[in-house]
Amino acid sequence: MESNFGKYLKEKRQERNLTQKQLADELFVSESAVSKWERGVAHPDISLLLKLSELLGITEHELLTASTDTQLRKEKIQAKRWRALTSFWSLFFYISYGVALLTCFICNLAVNKTLSWFWIVLSAILLAFSITNLHAFIKKFRLVLVPLSIFLSLTLLLGVCAIYTGGKWFWIATLSTLFGLIIIFSPIFIANLPVFNKIKKFNNFISVGIDYLFLNFLLIVINAHTDGNWYLSLALPLTTVFYLVINLFLCVRFLRINKLLKTSVILFLVELFLTLSPILIKLNNPEVQKEIDGFNVFKANFSCWLSEVSLENNIALIVALTVLATAIGFLIAGIFKKIKNKY
Repeated sequence: MESNFGKYLKEKRQERNLTQKQLADELFVSESAVSKWERGVAHPDISLLLKLSELLGITEHELLTASTDTQLRKEKIQAKRWRALTSFWSLFFYISYGVALLTCFICNLAVNKTLSWFWIVLSAILLAFSITNLHAFIKKFRLVLVPLSIFLSLTLLLGVCAIYTGGKWFWIATLSTLFGLIIIFSPIFIANLPVFNKIKKFNNFISVGIDYLFLNFLLIVINAHTDGNWYLSLALPLTTVFYLVINLFLCVRFLRINKLLKTSVILFLVELFLTLSPILIKLNNPEVQKEIDGFNVFKANFSCWLSEVSLENNIALIVALTVLATAIGFLIAGIFKKIKNKY
């Protein structure tokens, strides 16, 4: 081991174009000590390893093992390239945002003699900056602060656009944006933030429940904004049915059966949803109710394909039968697999 160490030490010293004396002077040892290390007669004191590895341009691990850690060096090179690439794109975005702001500022003043649509550009660039560059400045609570900054900058953009266009859609657009962020980030928050550790195992059910509640809140706001009367008769029943079906799907994952049988259960649930939904949903609006009744499998009549309602009912029945046949096929395959594994 010492002979290998000496040979490796000499090789790395020569690669750095250092004489034994120069290396000895840097380490405050005698030239003969370095000579003994390279001949395998002695080895350096442990206190000199860090300084020696720095002078030779290698890691302490490489020095101790007398071998080049190619994987570590490759990872360092890749990390260095990644940092360089990240710095390049950050600088590119900074310059692009600056040029865009300056250009739009001058053009807006030159054409309109005042700043008007420039504020839309400014808020749009703030949104882009929060997506591309802001995370580099946030060291703690990045998982919370970055999505929050994106939402706030997007809300600012929507607000400026609403003021500029005189629109009354700001709250609906903002709540819709917030709903999209909730769908994306609520499961991530529950899975990663320590405050949710006790409920983490119920992440899927809790996230779907949050989505269901906020979606209904959003629909209530839209219903009120449009002076509609469709929330209780249409939106609430549909969202509730979807909520229950999705939760049933999530429950399937906990069943102790093989994947084929799980697929069969899911397809049977889909079949149940396709079959019962048109029957259970009853609305006061005749036109909308007519559209829903058009997918009633129990009103299918293959002897009649001419009317639009008959065509829709027949197609709905064909789809339902296809799903049912597929579910039965997976059920049979799952049973055979279970029997095969048992024996």
